[in-house]
Amino acid sequence: MIRNDQVRQFWEKSPVAAEAINAEPGTPEFYTQFDRLREEDACEPYEFSNKIHGYEASAGLKVLDIGCGNGYVLSRYARNGAEVYGVDITEKALTLTKKRFELMDLPCVLEQTDGDSLPFSDNTFDIVSSMGVLHHIENPSPMVQEIHRVLKPGGRFILMLYYKWSWKTLVVLRLKHLLLPQFRGRSFQDVLNANDGSDCPLAMVYSKTEAAELLENFNNLSFTLNQLSWKQLFLLPGLGNFLGRFLPEQSESLPARVLGWNLYINCFKPE
Repeated sequence: MIRNDQVRQFWEKSPVAAEAINAEPGTPEFYTQFDRLREEDACEPYEFSNKIHGYEASAGLKVLDIGCGNGYVLSRYARNGAEVYGVDITEKALTLTKKRFELMDLPCVLEQTDGDSLPFSDNTFDIVSSMGVLHHIENPSPMVQEIHRVLKPGGRFILMLYYKWSWKTLVVLRLKHLLLPQFRGRSFQDVLNANDGSDCPLAMVYSKTEAAELLENFNNLSFTLNQLSWKQLFLLPGLGNFLGRFLPEQSESLPARVLGWNLYINCFKPE
């Protein structure tokens, strides 16, 4: 069984994308590089993210982000007039989020918690978001119950999970399992875990059916798939980069909308 302290230790020393950024964490250049990586390399441009989250329609709403990372999602809500709160399992994430908000001169309330017990009253939030968090938890049901509790009736839950039937799961990671020496004699679950770093304790993948079962107390579920680069699709970096000049934006392509790695879900607490 994966313990919360294992998860905390990994993400404390390995903040999302930090190794790919050539800037001191907490500096303006750090956030500029991170945002560019997320919006360009990770195929989640602002326009797409806004469709998922509704940043520009959030003025006056109370928003909680679970696993706030370095504050990317929360900052988009905040600069559009939402009242924002963030929680994370690591002190490092909260420090980075706090610094981002200080640089933007925007208010934000931050709390450190593992998510199994949220320090907020029942029926508090209009929106709860959690991007790429629940798939790192062996049993996310207690966290989902807490999210349901703190949402207002009719409130919206927005989350992202890794998709079981993605091109990455079905092809890219299976080729890595077959061909890379470090995975010889190891399970495919080890390959999934290593997607977020060689020491990552756990990374799960979900089908739409499994996600719906996890969210059984919510209604009006809608699913969106994204994150499949042309480089991944064609497997040859040079060919993918060349063809990408002439093909649709990755976040809008048919392959990404069918076989993307990121499964975004919007759902609602019943009124």
